[in-house]
Amino acid sequence: MTARLPASLEPVADAAALFSRCEREERPAEGLHLRGADLSGTRFEGLRLHGVLFEGCRLTGCRWERADLCDVVFRECELSNSDWYSGFFARVDFTGCKAAGAGFGETGWRDASFDGCALPYAVFDRARLRGVAFSGCSLNNAAFHECTCKALRLDKTVLRSASFLHTPLAGLDLTSCELDGFAVSDTNAELRGAVVTMEQAAMLAKRLGIVIKE
Repeated sequence: MTARLPASLEPVADAAALFSRCEREERPAEGLHLRGADLSGTRFEGLRLHGVLFEGCRLTGCRWERADLCDVVFRECELSNSDWYSGFFARVDFTGCKAAGAGFGETGWRDASFDGCALPYAVFDRARLRGVAFSGCSLNNAAFHECTCKALRLDKTVLRSASFLHTPLAGLDLTSCELDGFAVSDTNAELRGAVVTMEQAAMLAKRLGIVIKE
């Protein structure tokens, strides 16, 4: 866990109204605990959240562009088809969440984690990922196009048909991940320097038309 939540959090009865007021007054929402809140379909721009715990909340189809999140935890939340375009996430943790088709395009990340999350078809195109860890996650058909990565970690994560076009993976350890259908460009340049098992290497070699005999 990377987030640093305050020792005491204030329960929120009407999160949508509170966030609207914070957006209008251009001030951050701080030190809050949202339990079971339904924020589906809400729209905010430039919303700032600092020291906030979302627990069992629904944020499906919401659009929170340019959001600024610091020390925020999402625990067992539903974020499918949400849009966080151009947002910034610092010390943000997602645990046991579902975010199918979520949009994280052109977002910035620093010291964040996804633990046991399902993110099929999630889009991280042109994201800046620094100190981000995915553990025990499903990233089937997720897109990481033209991303910049530093200290990215993928542990026991399913990457079936995930696409990393024009995203350098040098130094990334993929040995505990499932890579069936893993997609990169025709030159395979993205894979240069990535760490894989012999079995994974044999599978990836097929992309080059190489046949490996036992």
